[in-house]
Amino acid sequence: MSETPDFDLLSDVLHSFRLRAGIFKQGSYCGAWALDATGVTRTTFHLIGRGQAWLHREGEAEPMVVRGGDLVMFPHAAWHQLSGTPQRQPGMHLTSTGDGPYTTVLCAMVEFETGGLNPVMQALPAAIVVRSEDQGTSAELHALARLMLAEYDAGAAGRQGVLDRLAEVMFVLVLRHHMQRAQELQGFLAALKDERIARALAALHRAPGADWRVDTLAREANMSRTVFAERFGGLLGQTPMQYLAMWRMHLAEQMLRERRASVAQIAERLGYQTEAAFRRAFRRVRGIGPGDVRRQARAGSNE
Repeated sequence: MSETPDFDLLSDVLHSFRLRAGIFKQGSYCGAWALDATGVTRTTFHLIGRGQAWLHREGEAEPMVVRGGDLVMFPHAAWHQLSGTPQRQPGMHLTSTGDGPYTTVLCAMVEFETGGLNPVMQALPAAIVVRSEDQGTSAELHALARLMLAEYDAGAAGRQGVLDRLAEVMFVLVLRHHMQRAQELQGFLAALKDERIARALAALHRAPGADWRVDTLAREANMSRTVFAERFGGLLGQTPMQYLAMWRMHLAEQMLRERRASVAQIAERLGYQTEAAFRRAFRRVRGIGPGDVRRQARAGSNE
């Protein structure tokens, strides 16, 4: 089973988990202002338009200065605060008082509509900082930042919708930046950078219902079975068969919630010989049965 040359593994995962992003704060502030992330439970990023701010993070004694064109992302909703002064402002949310130079900030939240363990997000660090003066930052990321800020400044009809869609693109470009610039990658993103392991993963994602075994995946990677299994486990922290089961059950849960196919049809599509075998596998991986997922989806649609 050969890989389609243009298959985009990262896009496949992001699309499957249904990436969504939106701007939740935007404005120009001066004086004693602060944005405090207390209570935030989703991925956030902040794009500095003009001026500068101080970034305070949990466990960091000194704040970090961020300036126009810089972007900071917190993939796991780690506590942080942006403020107009080098001193942390306890308990403050986004307010603005006093006079002085203005700082423009666009703040976005990123989420995935589909639940479950997301291998991309699991592989990200607590924070990602993109500096505008960094020569390694891509022209695409620079251009998108300028476009977002220009769209904000223009204030034209439909601005919110445009900024929300651009925020989704920005999230993907920051992922690219991290993959290109990080000194050490982890998990799924490290596997993407390993050409042979990525080739096997792409084959698995293209045809999750195929009769995959460790040896057939190893052939996709052009590696011996033993070396492939060791390399795969070292990068992803699980065996190839565990990853396959996890991905199949993720897809199964999506199909169960959409209610467009029977449990037997889903089992067949994902490579299970019998519906009973699929039900056992689903409960083992997800901790609940397919019927429980169906009932949850039905209850949610009736609310």
